[in-house]
Amino acid sequence: MPFSNTQIDLSNLPTISHIDYKGLDKDYLTARLIRTLFVFIVIGVVAWVVMQLNNQDPDFKEFIVPFRTYFLLAIGVLGIISLLLTYFGFYQKGYAVREKDISYKTGLFWKSKTLIPYNRIQHSEVKQGPFERLFGLSSLRVFTAGGSASDLSINGLKQAEANHLKQFIITKTSADEEE
Repeated sequence: MPFSNTQIDLSNLPTISHIDYKGLDKDYLTARLIRTLFVFIVIGVVAWVVMQLNNQDPDFKEFIVPFRTYFLLAIGVLGIISLLLTYFGFYQKGYAVREKDISYKTGLFWKSKTLIPYNRIQHSEVKQGPFERLFGLSSLRVFTAGGSASDLSINGLKQAEANHLKQFIITKTSADEEE
């Protein structure tokens, strides 16, 4: 048989733009906003305490007094920007479970869509840290044969939903292995 390598018409390729993504749980947004707010409050308090402790040193006092307000204001502004990015970024995240693959999208400015076929999945796990446990949330991690760069993690799922998805993936990957 002679070698053949005909060109494919790109207009006939399937697109992924029509995927209906399911958003993450709203409790995940709340948890992320609380965590971000907590981090910036801690940073602000530590910065303020360091400034107060070093306020006794005349050289430091002369240097820092003019910048103290601006520094604390900058921490506040960065905190507000971080909260806004967390809020609007949340609505750009979503996942879709399809017949042959699982898809995840993310990104407010740098958008990303990841599709992982079930036949590439080696195993999956459900993770839940202490902070997520407070909100009844979990993360579904999907490990592929391509190494850690091609793995997928979907955060912000309710515990039952994450376990249900994991079970579905296990069923799909075993069915694909049997074929």
